[in-house]
Formats: sequence, structure tokens, C-alpha cells
Amino acid sequence: MASQIERRLSQVEYSDKICIEAIRGERLPEPLGLPIVQHSVIRGIRYHDGFAQELMGSLPAFTRALCARSIMSNRVPQISQSEDIPYCIWHSDVATEATYREVARRYPQMKYQVGRACAVAGYFNLYKELNLLPEVHIADEARENGHLDIYEDVMANPVKYEVMNDYSRTINADQPKLAHLNGDTAVHAYLEVKRKFRQTDEPFDVKGTASKGHYFDITEDNGVDEFDTESLPSDGAAVAQYLYSPLPRDLPIANKDVLILTAAYYGDIDRYARLRRPMTVPTEIHCIVRGIYHNTMFAKWWSRQPDISDYRIQRAIHARFIMDNDISRITSETPHNELPYLIWYPAIAHWRAYQELVRRKPSMKAAVARACIVADYRDVYDNLDVDPDVDLLAEARVSPNPYYLQDLRSKTERRGGVPDEWPKWNPCYTRDRLFEHTTTRLLGDVSNSMAETELGVPYNGVHADMSHVALHVCVTEGQEIHDVDLSEMY
Repeated sequence: MASQIERRLSQVEYSDKICIEAIRGERLPEPLGLPIVQHSVIRGIRYHDGFAQELMGSLPAFTRALCARSIMSNRVPQISQSEDIPYCIWHSDVATEATYREVARRYPQMKYQVGRACAVAGYFNLYKELNLLPEVHIADEARENGHLDIYEDVMANPVKYEVMNDYSRTINADQPKLAHLNGDTAVHAYLEVKRKFRQTDEPFDVKGTASKGHYFDITEDNGVDEFDTESLPSDGAAVAQYLYSPLPRDLPIANKDVLILTAAYYGDIDRYARLRRPMTVPTEIHCIVRGIYHNTMFAKWWSRQPDISDYRIQRAIHARFIMDNDISRITSETPHNELPYLIWYPAIAHWRAYQELVRRKPSMKAAVARACIVADYRDVYDNLDVDPDVDLLAEARVSPNPYYLQDLRSKTERRGGVPDEWPKWNPCYTRDRLFEHTTTRLLGDVSNSMAETELGVPYNGVHADMSHVALHVCVTEGQEIHDVDLSEMY
């Protein structure tokens, strides 16, 4: 049997039919190699007791699902390896209090999973018996499920801990960190938000569904189902108030993405460091780049992060420090894709900094020349003897000093011209267009908003615009509003 399962796990065939049958718990697919098929099987296991028992001991994810289903059906399974311990044992069903008590007795390492199940089911007596640390995920779960006795018991403690981690599905009871309720819990209601299986097994479109797919997968089935379900209703006012108010010590459960994005956009280190998720949310990189460009302290904080994998962030950090006249990070070894082009907005560096920058990195000559046109550093510009290009010509046309346009036109005639077309990747605007975008489109709810990535000032080609959020905040104090274009009202 084991060899047959191994063979099936190597098969990667797909059809809608096998996924539907697995989700319904009707038939175990022959090919089990595709992630979407595996997710469909796990979904079927969790909802249909007795389904796919032959997978016990195969993939750890299958075994965990089978163990969870057994517990939820009031049978305590034999678990011999730590990798087979399920994280979520409260969805799609809850077990009896007696079953959870026996789970905690037999497997003490599962006490926090049992405590979380108590918060879902309202088993206050068992929760107290477990003698757990005051744990923030359990508090979130109890509050959202209406079991205020457990919630208040946790919140009565001046110090709370994060033992559970819904992002990584891990338990750290030995070295838990101090924590507050921070919107990092996949509460039970979120697990009912489903999406129809897709052959690509792509992550959730997380706009409006912040706790599925891209962020949390505590049931390990990626939330798949036969049909898409509606997202949970958003409480726009509850989220919007924290855009312009100090964050409370303990956040309510809500989609906090817009709070993350605005914190990054404005370079607010304290808010961003607290709110950010282990993975970036949609358009977060764009907002980070904008925040770094406008806030040296944010740039410094980012420069000290151990793993910056995105070159766009590195470019923004270099640009901000260059504009602050620190070019120490630019060396002959600096990768080309980390070199910024926009190095004169929102600040202009000293002419000596630009001069030294070219000496260190000759490939930045065009960027420095453009900065010199903007800053009117004619001596440095002349020493560069830069070749004309369409970007330099565009900047020279809007310069108050006609010298630069005359010089570039003269060089163009002598050196054989420049391309007629703008490059497809337009790295930045000319100085007369360096104004942030505003909008008259007022949105009644911005709680699920992302940054616009085709509007606003482009920072080395990276756009980020949050003007729709800014307008919403400006006019919504104490008002109930609907989507409207204000330009039609003036």
C-alpha cells in the first residue's frame, strides 16, 4: 500500500472531476501529486469523517488532517511523530470537552491547540484546567466567538504571550514572546471563507479576504471548495479610525492591510514594525519604496534588516542616503540592479556627493547628470561630458537654465542623435511633474484598499499612491458616506 501511495504522489494529472470528488469526500483521486489535488483531499478529510484513511502515514499534511478529523469526531488518534501533530483541531467541527481533555492529557504538547478549541467551543472549565499562559490567539478566538469568559480571563493578565503562530502553524511554549492582540489570528469565522479550486492553485486574491491563502492556512487546505464564498463583511469605520489615531494596545480582528500600507507609505517605523506580516501584502513593496524615499529614519531602519531580498527596496535605501550626502554604501561591488536612478527627489544632494558618486560608480553618470540639471550644478555637469539621452533632454527642456538643453542638443548633433522613442520603463518624471497625485473619488470604505501602482511619483519606476485613503480620512469624521466623485459636487 505504501509503495502505491508513493507512486500516486508522483502523478500530476488534473481534472475538475477529481477535485470535486475529493472535496465531497466521495473518492480519493488516483493522481495525488498536484498541490491543488492535495488541498482538495485535505478539505475532504476535514469535512468527511472516514475519507482517505489509507493516506495515514503518507504525507505529513495528510496525516495531520486525518488526526485532526479523528479528534473532531471524538476519537483520540495515536500520534507517534511531532510532524504528525495537527495545528487546527477545531474546524470544520469541534469535539466534546471530554475529547479535548483526553487529547491534552495524552499529548501535553497540544495543550495550546486544545485551549484554542476551548475558545471556539466555549469550554471554560477545561480552559482553566489547562493552566495556559495568557495567549493572544486564544483571546482573539474567544472574543470573536462570543466566549467572553475565556477572553476576559486572558485579558485580565497585565502580560500576554504569543505561543501560537497562525502564519507558520507552530507552537512555541518554551520561549514565547510577549505580545498584544495584533490582528494575526485566523479566527474561526475566517475559515468559512472559501474559494473555488483552480488548476493553478494560485493564492487567494487577498483584497477583502485578508486571512486566507496568502497569509494563513491553518487547516492546510488553502480554503478550497467547490464554490467561491462571499468575504466577511468589513467594518470600515473600525479600521479607518486607526489610520489617523494611535493604535490601541490590543487590536480588534480586522483586515489590517491598509494600516500596514499607510504605515509603509509614510515611513512610520513604529506602526509598520508592529503591524507588518511575515510576508508582504499586495502593493506593500511600492509603499515601502515611497516611505524610504521620504523618510531617512525609515530608510535607516530598513538598511538594518537582515534579509532584504527585493532590489527595489535596496535601490530606495541607496537613493535616500545619497540624497542625504552619504554615499558610503555605493562601492564598485554594488550590484547594478540596486543602483537608483532617481537621486534628486524629494531632496538634492551636495554637488560633491554627486561628483564622488560618479567616480565610484561610472555607470551612474546619466543619473548624476540629470540630478545636476535639476540642481543646476553646471560645473559638475560639464565635467561629466555625458552623452545625450531622452531622459536628460526631457529634464533639460523644463530647466530654468537654458544651458543644459543647448549643450545636449549640440552634443546630439555632433554624436549622431538619440533614440526618438521614450523607453518602455520610464524611471521618473521631470521636475515640473514631481507632485503627488490627488483624487476627487471619495470611497465610502477603504478598509480593503491597496495602493494604486500606476499613479503617483514613480520612484525608479515604482509607483505608489494612497490619495484615495487620504481623501477618505479627510472627510469621513462622524459621517456616513458612499462612493462619490467630489468633482461633480463642486
